[in-house]
Amino acid sequence: MDGVHLRHYPCLDGLRGVAILLVIPHNADIIDPVLSGPLLIFTVLGNRGWVGVELFFVLSGFLITEQLLLSKEAKNYFAWFYVRRALRTVPLFVLAVLLGLFLMRVFGGPGHAMTATPAWLLLFGLLVVNWTEPSGLSFPGLPQLWSLAVEEQFYLVWPLLVRQLASRLAVVTLALAAIALVTRMCLLLTGAAPLKVYMSSVCRMDALAFGALAAVIVQRWRRRHIAPRPSLWIISAFLVALIGALCTRLYAGDTWATQTLGYSCLGLSCMLLILGAVGGDISRQQSFVLSILRSRGLASIGRYSYGMYVFHMFFVIFAGVWIKRLAAPFGDARMVFGALLVLVLSYVAGFASYNLYEKYFLRVGRRAVPLT
Repeated sequence: MDGVHLRHYPCLDGLRGVAILLVIPHNADIIDPVLSGPLLIFTVLGNRGWVGVELFFVLSGFLITEQLLLSKEAKNYFAWFYVRRALRTVPLFVLAVLLGLFLMRVFGGPGHAMTATPAWLLLFGLLVVNWTEPSGLSFPGLPQLWSLAVEEQFYLVWPLLVRQLASRLAVVTLALAAIALVTRMCLLLTGAAPLKVYMSSVCRMDALAFGALAAVIVQRWRRRHIAPRPSLWIISAFLVALIGALCTRLYAGDTWATQTLGYSCLGLSCMLLILGAVGGDISRQQSFVLSILRSRGLASIGRYSYGMYVFHMFFVIFAGVWIKRLAAPFGDARMVFGALLVLVLSYVAGFASYNLYEKYFLRVGRRAVPLT
């Protein structure tokens, strides 16, 4: 029975690659921005790179929910899921925290004494950094772990909902998306800080829910032997994204429009894009967009994206001074050079992490709790 959950969609590897290529330049904001000239476009795109996190959330919701739907009749359903999930995320998380502590010892920095205490290590071990970060209580060097915390909190309860409400899961996902939107509006109306809305698990669960809805739709395609039309889904994704962009000044961050309907449009757009990508893999159709997503380069970046995401802020924070010096001679292209350098360093770190560390735990996860 263990083989039923091992579906692989090559286009989704490419989408993971796209997501990390958006996020890292956004976070590599240590270079003075270009405010005029033809390279101003890179400043604008870099400021909007946070949308890659939204794509990661929707991808995660899709992949996890599909696995849960395919395994929901298994006797060891919960043990199988939680053991594999823990072995996928926790080892790299622990390594990153230990490395962060070491780098803080070597390079120093604000908050070092606070974050080195056992209480703070426990706090991060419980993955609640997305609640503490907006209050300024964070682990210097690893601010990006907030998104991992959002996912892990969601998946503490999601397997139970999938198993108990599988036949009504589409309705559940739409309800969660509506709750997230209403919660964001209420928080902003009561004066909540934009960062709190951005990192709140409840506020961002619509992206995970949209991914889950995509998994429900794909399951129905397979059950009813429907041949999906990927081009229709991809075009729809771009249209929804365009509508959202026009309503939010190109998804300008921390604005009312972006943090309310903007997040919803992005989540829906990512869901439609995933359906187009998966539909293309199921039907084995070819198109320009699908060929890009299936390219070896994007697939390789997507494969190592977890490690790239976890480690890239180390280069931004601890090597930022050197990166700025190297980028300075490039004039208006300095932001491009700095982002590319962080991307390359992150790829090397992700490659090493995956092949020398993560793969071992992935193999253990596949063998530790066979699905029965």
